[in-house]
Amino acid sequence: MENIILYCKSYDGDLDRVIELSNSIKKYNKDNIPFYISVPSKDVSLFKNKLPHYTQIIEDESVFEHKIPSGWHYQQYIKAFFYKLKISKYYVSLDSDCYFFKDFYIKDFLYKEDIPYMVMTQHGDMLEWTDRYHKECFPFNPRESHEEDYNFIKGVFNREGKIYHYGPNPFIWNTEVWEWLDKKIGIIKAFADRPNELNWYGEATLAKGDKFMPCDPLFKCFHYEAQYSFYKQLGWTEEHLKPQYMGVVMQSNCDLPIKY
Repeated sequence: MENIILYCKSYDGDLDRVIELSNSIKKYNKDNIPFYISVPSKDVSLFKNKLPHYTQIIEDESVFEHKIPSGWHYQQYIKAFFYKLKISKYYVSLDSDCYFFKDFYIKDFLYKEDIPYMVMTQHGDMLEWTDRYHKECFPFNPRESHEEDYNFIKGVFNREGKIYHYGPNPFIWNTEVWEWLDKKIGIIKAFADRPNELNWYGEATLAKGDKFMPCDPLFKCFHYEAQYSFYKQLGWTEEHLKPQYMGVVMQSNCDLPIKY
């Protein structure tokens, strides 16, 4: 078993984005951390033929066999149940719509060999922007939407105190935490109640009492098209982002370009 790997759950609709991610891992992965990908069985040959770099491509069906109707919902189960394959103790879960833009090492993900970093913030980077612009840009208030979900998950574990956000991706996940959550509550039930894998994992980590080192987001995430346009109009480039981040998340669900 590996100690840590990189992992991406994808499908044919995100192939161009995963090619960009794969290229960035090939270029910047200075410790040669293994890179695993899982896709539906029908897409395996396509990914093997098109991706410039990977360690292994796995069929989704070998990870999770239940029928979940929503594609967005379904991929959360795959990412969480990946723990069952016992490929590694820790895995860095990368979404298809992100890419690295500078050198990275194992030490960026693990504080010590047996202590991972975990993104844990109050989501100020996004909420300070949406608090200002949500009335002009959205038919809902993102802060209120997030707080409803997060308070529900906190309540399951009887945790009081501040609301924390455990993303955006990449997420550094301990397989033992997912196994613990699956035995205690059931991942299927948890995600059916609130499909929010990052906060289930974060709150489970706190409840289980595992050691971790909190950190800020590893990538700059553009959650909304209006947010992306805002940064572009102000003249932000990747060079401006590199001192703080290791890469960029270009949310595919709002049809952002592949690269910033």
